[in-house]
Amino acid sequence: MILRNPIRSRRYKFLKTTLCILLTFLLATRIPLPNFPKRRFDTWAWDRSCHEFSPFSPFSKTCTASRASIAPDVQIVIETGGSEPQSRLQYQLATMMSEVPRQNILIFSDLEEEVRSFHVHDALADISIRERKDYPEFAFYDELQRYQRLSKDTRELEGGWKLAKYKNMAIKRKIWKMLGETNSTLPRRKWYVFIDTDTFVEWDNLFVLLENSDPQKKLYMGSPVWADPKAPFAHGGSAYVLSYSALESLNLHDMERDREAMYSQFGVNTTALCCGDEALAKALKKIGITLKGYWPMFNGEAPSTVGFGSEIWCEPVLSLHHLAGTDMEDLWLWIENWKARTRSMQPFLFKDLFEYIAPQLIPQMNNWENIDEGWKIYHNKGTPVSFSQCKAACVADKLCFQFVSHNSTCALSHTIRIGGKRLPKNEDDYEYISGWSLERIREWTSKTKCTSARWLHSNP
Repeated sequence: MILRNPIRSRRYKFLKTTLCILLTFLLATRIPLPNFPKRRFDTWAWDRSCHEFSPFSPFSKTCTASRASIAPDVQIVIETGGSEPQSRLQYQLATMMSEVPRQNILIFSDLEEEVRSFHVHDALADISIRERKDYPEFAFYDELQRYQRLSKDTRELEGGWKLAKYKNMAIKRKIWKMLGETNSTLPRRKWYVFIDTDTFVEWDNLFVLLENSDPQKKLYMGSPVWADPKAPFAHGGSAYVLSYSALESLNLHDMERDREAMYSQFGVNTTALCCGDEALAKALKKIGITLKGYWPMFNGEAPSTVGFGSEIWCEPVLSLHHLAGTDMEDLWLWIENWKARTRSMQPFLFKDLFEYIAPQLIPQMNNWENIDEGWKIYHNKGTPVSFSQCKAACVADKLCFQFVSHNSTCALSHTIRIGGKRLPKNEDDYEYISGWSLERIREWTSKTKCTSARWLHSNP
């Protein structure tokens, strides 16, 4: 027989009754329950003194904000390719990279050349003939060199993406070698930021993150890709950061293994992996360095494909991807004007980026898909549905901002996204028709304010 403590029993009944009464009261009076944030974040102070005088850049000598002190200690490393359209690098150098002092820029490729008076280093030149024999993709590298010797246009060649995976790790070797050379003109810096030629970086915001990070720690930061749940890697196009301590540990870990196979890849079988980004994460994990993920601040989307909503609104924009040529130029100029217009009372947030794309929103667009597959909420499958029926379904869903109809499918979305052109697969396929609830979007964006920037904690 189990004896119960009568005092404890009465206390339990009292607490239970009190909680029930309180819950009933809250529901009856419709007082909202506390809205606990799903993600933890910091609200760091923002010094707007960078934006009192033009140019509005933390690299500028007129910038007295504390984050400007980070600028001299940052090495920007650009990865390009000999078969990649050179205009991408040229536009990047002429826009956002024009803010960066030349000595803070390093450019690596699979072909040594000069672009806009910048020297482009061949990241693969030091890989031994013995090691290269294990990589069939290096036949393309040999073809690049042959084209260059014959003064032929290397941009005519196709297939550079197959070789690209080997550049990532080789660049880390090359930088370390350059740092150690006698009479080296390359100074040791606290931070190394790696980007592609279609990566856009908001320097002010990035430097605030670095200002609040410890360069003495072995840090690897970026936007996580969860190909391997146990070892996510930073997406290269979104930009990622290594502290000097992490770069040093990576190179010193196997100094005596230069005679071994896969030396340029730090012993990782890059051939078997999707990309150099994944190989880097595996090499770092071997020495105890794992990724600190800061998505969506480090972001792999272009402005037109960002899914704006409650999870992507008050967060600072650190980077964007897929911005080449005039797209890069247009965004950079728009943000420069935004800084001049607002005097940057706060960091450039995703809500501000939405202002950039908002004029493109219209009620209907044909041959267009505005919803990413991962964000679709299917309303109807299997039976034909018209555009008007799909629109009605979005209206009925109070959280729906937009929709797309395609034959028997109607998909809704609780985020706001421009999307891109999508044509029918063939003559028998149906048209993709996208729609937006403009009134609902205007209502939500006007009432959703950001009292401060949300500097997210890392995940993982």
